[in-house]
Amino acid sequence: MEGTRGTSCTTTARDDARAVAWWVLLGAGSGAIAGALVGGVGGRLAMLLLRLTSPDLVVGMTSDDGFEIGVVSADTLQLVLAMALLGGINGIVYATLRSAIPRRLRLVLWTVFAAALGGARIVHEDGVDFVVLEPAALAVVLFVVLPGAAAALVVVLVERGSRVEPWADRRLSAGLCAAALAGSFALVFAAAVAIAALAIRRPGGARRRDARRRLGARVGIDPNRPLTEGSGAARAN
Repeated sequence: MEGTRGTSCTTTARDDARAVAWWVLLGAGSGAIAGALVGGVGGRLAMLLLRLTSPDLVVGMTSDDGFEIGVVSADTLQLVLAMALLGGINGIVYATLRSAIPRRLRLVLWTVFAAALGGARIVHEDGVDFVVLEPAALAVVLFVVLPGAAAALVVVLVERGSRVEPWADRRLSAGLCAAALAGSFALVFAAAVAIAALAIRRPGGARRRDARRRLGARVGIDPNRPLTEGSGAARAN
């Protein structure tokens, strides 16, 4: 009897672990897909639309998220991965809380909640996105709708995945794993970009420091002192 009871407990624990892992994977993968498509790709399309409706002077400006307006670059991939990461977190939270939300209200409540929370965090009165870009009302609408749309897609994907036997569909499981890993890869990618940026900036900074040392030696000023109009260099000229 003890052996049977021990085997039963082990089986139950294994089944519980598989079920929890499935729900976490379903939430993370679904959220990463929604975040990448709606937040990443949709966000860039929204900025493109605002670029077309705004004066030409906005081209080349840096948006509040740190991206150059009107320019498609490798930063777009960084945005997509970052949105996949945020979407993955959204999906895991929804998969955890969905059982506490009435079935008929899940889509509406989660969409409204995400739109309100995302809009409150994104929309602000200062910066570039909602001051320089025109029309401002369109910018506000777009960046309130996008978080809500991403959340709605999360609900649809998670609810559809909940009807599938956990781990039974290998292609679905592999797809969710790939999406979840893509979202997690955003952290690694961000670290690599930061390291590369530092590597690029440091040689230039070293050259500037060397130039200042040579200039200081010529005019007899402290090379560590900032060169301003009131400095010794300006007075020497």
